[in-house]
Order: sequence, then C-alpha cells, then structure tokens
Amino acid sequence: MAATHRTKPQGACRCSPRRESPLFLQTILLLLITGLIPAGCSPKIARVTVSHEDLIKSNEVSKEGDVSFARRDFYAALIKYLEASRLNPNNEFVFNRIGITYAQLTYYNEAATAFERSIGLNPKYSYSVNNLGSVYFALKNLKKAEKYFRKAIGMNGDEPSFHMNLGTLYFERKKYDKAMAEWHKGLALDPGVLSKENVSLIGGSSPSKEKNYFIARLHASSGNVPRAIESLEQAYKEGFSDIGAIEKEPDFDAIRKDERFVKFMKEFEVLIRLKSIGSPAEKTSGAVPGQQAPSGGIQNPAIKTGQP
Repeated sequence: MAATHRTKPQGACRCSPRRESPLFLQTILLLLITGLIPAGCSPKIARVTVSHEDLIKSNEVSKEGDVSFARRDFYAALIKYLEASRLNPNNEFVFNRIGITYAQLTYYNEAATAFERSIGLNPKYSYSVNNLGSVYFALKNLKKAEKYFRKAIGMNGDEPSFHMNLGTLYFERKKYDKAMAEWHKGLALDPGVLSKENVSLIGGSSPSKEKNYFIARLHASSGNVPRAIESLEQAYKEGFSDIGAIEKEPDFDAIRKDERFVKFMKEFEVLIRLKSIGSPAEKTSGAVPGQQAPSGGIQNPAIKTGQP
C-alpha cells in the first residue's frame, strides 16, 4: 500500500439503549470477522463503551500490525489487527485494515465482511466503500463492484484511485470510452497516480493485449514516454500488432515526436514485418530491441488504505 493509516485515540462511546454482555459482543464480532455471518446479513452494529486503557492498547497493537503488513507478513498483521478490533470494536479504520489484509491473502468473503463492518461503523468512510467494490471485482460480481466504486466517488470524488478503479471496471465491460474518461479523471487529480504501488489497471478477464494498448495510450496522453513504450511492448508480446492504430490514435500525439518513441516505432515496425513472415528470431524473442518489459503480476482494482 502507498500509505498506512494510524488510528487516533477515541473517547469512550455512548452505549445503545440495550447493552449486550461482553461475551455476546465478542461472539458476534468473531462471527463477523471469520465470515460465518454472510456479508450483507450482519446485524445492526451497536457501538459499545471502551475503556481508555483498551483504546490505547488497541492503537498500539494496530501499529504493530502495520509493521507486519509493511513487511508483507500478512498473517502476523491479521492477528494483530484482529486483536486490536477486540480491544476496540468501534474502530472503522482497524476493520478496513482487516479487510485489506484478508484481501491480500485472497480471503475475499472475509474481506467483504470486514469492509461491511467498517462501513457499518462509519457509513461515510469512502475507502472501505471503494475497497468493498474492489473485493466484488475480484469475485467477478461487476454489478456490485460498480455500485460501490460509484458510491465511493460520490462520497470522495477527489480520490484519484477511485476513478482508476471505476475505469478498470468499465474496461472489463468493454466500455472503453468510459474507461478512458475515468482514467483521465484520475490522472487529472494526480498525474503520478499510475506510479503508485497500490494502483493497477490490470485485472479481470479482458485480453491483456487490449489492456496494455489502452494503458499505453493513457501513459502517452500524460507524456510518460518510457511507460507508454513499456506498455506497447507488453501488448506486442501478448499479440498486439496493429501499428496503424498507434499511428492514428490522437493519444500518442503528445509523445509522437519524442526521439525515444520515434526509435521505438521504427523497431516495432520491423518486428511486425518479421512477425508476418514468421522470423525465427521473432519467435524466440518477443521483446522490442532496447526495451524492458514491466514487471509485476496481475492485480485487481486498487484497494486503498485510506486515512483516519
């Protein structure tokens, strides 16, 4: 994640008219966290009184979880976040972290439950709303994913990653104009958003060659020559060979005269010709000369840590 939140100490919350026993509340909390109560069917969340000592301890344990998370020791982080949530069941930020950690471990149903609890504690917490959309995208429930991405944008339209996520969803639905429009909104809010660790436009089941071509267009329109070339190279490796589309596409106009792009296009044209005649050299190496393919695996729309 690009940022890690720190939960601020909170005062003791007022009790609801009907106060449950601590054992009952811990049991319900455990069921919610482990996903034994289905997502969307959670009982109404009642805030409980938490001692000042437990508030402080919860914050300390949550920070220990952040350290483990930063080391990518997600199981250790999860244990700490769950402990923090037991000490203070009222903290939407901790449940957001629990959801993020479950998602990193690909326990998506459990992640959805944690995000729903976070939202139940604070319906205006846009990061958990976005993250719930990301989980539904991973579960291939695009209808619900769109619902939560749009809702997150409605709550916090200035967060660039929310627009990037919605754009990725539109791309998955082959609504390419809408996808590019949302991606451009994200770039307008933060020109460096695509360089951030927790923002990825890759995911879903659409052909990778199409995605990388559109991502190349996006980088080109923002003037990022190296990333545009990398994405075109990756698209070529995955079967893209429509050099005419690149020559006609206005998004490439911003970098078309750049000497790096000019050189790439000449080499790319040669590779396309070699490919058409089945060159042995081309078959053994799909790389464009002088270029390096981007690293990293396939990811779903970005789950955002958010700020407390």
